[in-house]
Order: sequence, then C-alpha cells, then structure tokens
Amino acid sequence: MKTLLLIVLLATPAWADLSTHAFFKHFIGTWKAAGELKGENDNLVTITEEWTGKADGENGFLIEGTRTLNSDTQPFKWTITHNAGTDMFEAILSGADASQTIRFEGNVSEVNLTLELKAVTGNGQSSITVLDSFKGEQKDVIESKVVFTGDAGQTTLEGTIKHEKQKAP
Repeated sequence: MKTLLLIVLLATPAWADLSTHAFFKHFIGTWKAAGELKGENDNLVTITEEWTGKADGENGFLIEGTRTLNSDTQPFKWTITHNAGTDMFEAILSGADASQTIRFEGNVSEVNLTLELKAVTGNGQSSITVLDSFKGEQKDVIESKVVFTGDAGQTTLEGTIKHEKQKAP
C-alpha cells in the first residue's frame, strides 16, 4: 500500500496546486504594470495596470485588477486553469462585461519560467499572443510581450508591458 501511495504522489504533476507551481507561485501578490503597444499607422496605446494574483482551488489561478488603455480604465480578470488531458493551460480573459471573453491556450516552461498564451480571434485567421517571462533573480518583474495579428497574418499591434511586484508594507 505504501508503494502505491508513493507512486501516486510521484505521478501527481507539480501544477496540481498552482500556488506551488514553479511559474505561478511567483505571480502571487500585488502588481503594477506599464507599457505601450504600437500599431499600424503609428497609433500608440498606452497601458497601465494594477492587479493581484492568487491561486484558485487546486488547478486554478486568478488575476484580477484594473487596466487603463490610453485614458479608459476598465476592470479585467484572467482565469487560468491547467487541463490535465492536454497538458495545456487555458486562460479566459474577461472585462467589465463578463459575457465578453477571450479564450487563450498555452504552455508554461518551468525551465525558462515563461508562459505563452495564444487566442484565435475574428474569423479564425487573426490572433493575440502573450509571452510572459520573469526578469531578474528575485522574480519580481514580469515582461509581457503582446502581439496582435490581423486576418492576413500581419502584425496590427505589438509591444511590451513591464509588471513590477509591489512590496508588502
């Protein structure tokens, strides 16, 4: 019986509890972010965010906060879950109107501590890709590279958002 228990424990993936997952455990806490996305015709979108990350049950993670795009501030929420069947992560992004969501799928590299998410949008030919990576040994800075592509595969908007973990008072 002890052998069976040991096999079960060893076979349980590290991401069964995302609060201890090699990548997501660093997302726990309060963050502030700023960056800009540059688009076609030289349009510029400035972004600021304030958000909190926390584990949600055994295989979920929540990121909730506010995002200001240029001068428009809206609440947002990412609900991230691990799909054991596909070994992929699913992330649902919702805004002020929770009925309007964008579904992303992606992978986490525990070696490089990166999360790459992609959503297919529009008529199925356009997409949004987000690549999150930690910078520095303290794991208190996240760099998010964001790329929007159009129906013809052209880049329509791209840029980088820098997230900084806020120190506990």
